[in-house]
Amino acid sequence: MTLGLPEHLARESLSRALARAGQCAAAVCLAAALVLTIASAVAASAPTGEGPDRQRAALAATVLLSVQALLLYLVARYETVTLTVMALVGGTAAVFGLTVLLLASGDVDSAADNALVALSRAALVLVGGAGIGSGIAITWAVLGWGLGEAAAFLGATVIGAPWAPSLPALAVLTIVIIARTFDAAARRAVDRRETALHRASQQTRELTIRHDYELRAIARLHDTALSHLISIATAGSGAVDERLRSAIRSDLSLIVGRDWAGDHTEAHGDGLPPRTGAAVPSAASPSSRTPADGAAAVGPGPAFRASPPPLAEALGIARDAGVAVHVAGSPAALETLAPARRDALEAAVAQCLINVVRHAGVDEAEVAVDPGDGEVTVVVIDGGAGFDPDAVPDDRIGLRTSIRGRIEQEGGTARIWSRPGVGTTVVLTVPDGAR
Repeated sequence: MTLGLPEHLARESLSRALARAGQCAAAVCLAAALVLTIASAVAASAPTGEGPDRQRAALAATVLLSVQALLLYLVARYETVTLTVMALVGGTAAVFGLTVLLLASGDVDSAADNALVALSRAALVLVGGAGIGSGIAITWAVLGWGLGEAAAFLGATVIGAPWAPSLPALAVLTIVIIARTFDAAARRAVDRRETALHRASQQTRELTIRHDYELRAIARLHDTALSHLISIATAGSGAVDERLRSAIRSDLSLIVGRDWAGDHTEAHGDGLPPRTGAAVPSAASPSSRTPADGAAAVGPGPAFRASPPPLAEALGIARDAGVAVHVAGSPAALETLAPARRDALEAAVAQCLINVVRHAGVDEAEVAVDPGDGEVTVVVIDGGAGFDPDAVPDDRIGLRTSIRGRIEQEGGTARIWSRPGVGTTVVLTVPDGAR
């Protein structure tokens, strides 16, 4: 039972509730004992009473029980070790005094099961005290029972009367031990469940991290190998251009490294320039126009720049393959994205353009960048061969991993419309700003 609270708060609340219940029971015992004492004092003061000696004994018993009740209240109010010890000492003195008073009066031969002494000893067992937990509670109860037995034995010894253990006090101690033992067993079961839940939660997080890492690794390997293969194919026969060699060597140094699946914003090795050095040209830039048609066919400059941004690299590959890419909208909106989110979006767009080069069979495509409503949307359109998205096999990772997987990892969406013979439209949307 958790009372609707978190497990760690519920355990503490239940432990304190048990302690409060015991202290309330002790207060009831002392109240009943005081009622008996007051009734005895009233009976002694009646005309048919037995004189002032009985009145003085009743008054002394009332004082002892009142002191014990006051100390019980202080323990319940402040719950300190000092007050707990004082309550146990005061209760012990009360049991000793009550035992001596009863045995000295000659009314009883043994104070073991006398109602007045039994109630005081039961309250001593139920004092509770500082700290929470079943072990501490049982320790205080056993200590109270032991001190009560010692006080009764000492009082009987002083008077010279026989001593016997109190069955009511022993019964109260047994109840406390059973209740607290059950509470401890239930708490251990909860702890085991919490440990299992924590372990399952940790495993889930590890699986999520591993899945994300594998997704990035597969996408990076797929894009790197595919882009270089297309570059080599479009380079024609003969020796491979040295700039292409440098780009392949740079990517190879990333792939064989320890962090090859991570996000790399700078090139590694050979003194290569930073990856972010190649900007995405806008449709209005002079370098983006070709003399042939005057359209905004975008190219990133040199065909094989060392570690350029993925979009700029894809634009260069498309241009070298004879596909003119027309950029519209606001390409500068990509600069508002967090670096990791921008890399993911550019890499997904690059994969779309590579697919155009490989499968569309056209010589031009369009890329439109549209910021607004807290999002940045990039649309890639071609009027080529098209395909049926539902017929793409599950083992093809271009759409599933390099495009959809990347965008969804950044909290975005990827929508694809295509039909055989009518071309393909891909709409990629990610939240703008930092994550």
